[in-house]
Amino acid sequence: MPESKSKKLAVVVLAALVAVLVIAGIALMMRGGDNAPVRIILPTLERSLAGEAVAGTELSPKTKAEPEIQVYVSGAVRRPGVYTLIPGERLIDAVEAAGGGIPEADLEAVNLALRVQDEAQYKIPRIGEPPDPESNVVTAPSASQNPLGDREQSSGGLIDLNKASVELLETLPGIGPVRAGDIVADRELNGPFLTVEQITRVQGIGAAIFEDVRELVTVDESP
Repeated sequence: MPESKSKKLAVVVLAALVAVLVIAGIALMMRGGDNAPVRIILPTLERSLAGEAVAGTELSPKTKAEPEIQVYVSGAVRRPGVYTLIPGERLIDAVEAAGGGIPEADLEAVNLALRVQDEAQYKIPRIGEPPDPESNVVTAPSASQNPLGDREQSSGGLIDLNKASVELLETLPGIGPVRAGDIVADRELNGPFLTVEQITRVQGIGAAIFEDVRELVTVDESP
């Protein structure tokens, strides 16, 4: 690579020299009988190298700060508190940032694959402890916790978009009372959801919210 670069530089210098000589010859012809000396400034190797260095220099773009979010992890974790995470990280990352769960933590009752949201609180329950309605942690409630029973949930604990009540739908991440009501209104107006992906037809539910709920919901077309 250095030898090739030197050859390229030599060709550039030679071409510049020829161009200067041609211009000087033309200038002499045009001056005719004028015997005043013609000053010719030849490009030096140092100038060529400096010019190439300047031309080849690329300014590195200003490093952009990586976006961050802050979440409050509480409950059955070793170090409850506010932690800084990167957008797209999951609840399991937040729990690990808080030192992991304590022996009494009921980690199987929460969705550790849930994408965390900025300024949200995630309270990890203890074994036998009911979920905190103020927390954004989504659990799979048992039949005793869900008075409507299997009519709203499948055998796997997933929430049925076609049968769940507004109260149960609003427990999903990103789905508050308003969007939960919109889901119920949409299925009554347009018919049952045929796939879980069709939840995005509800106004206000985009790709980000769908990614958060897709593993927590199901659809059952039977009445």
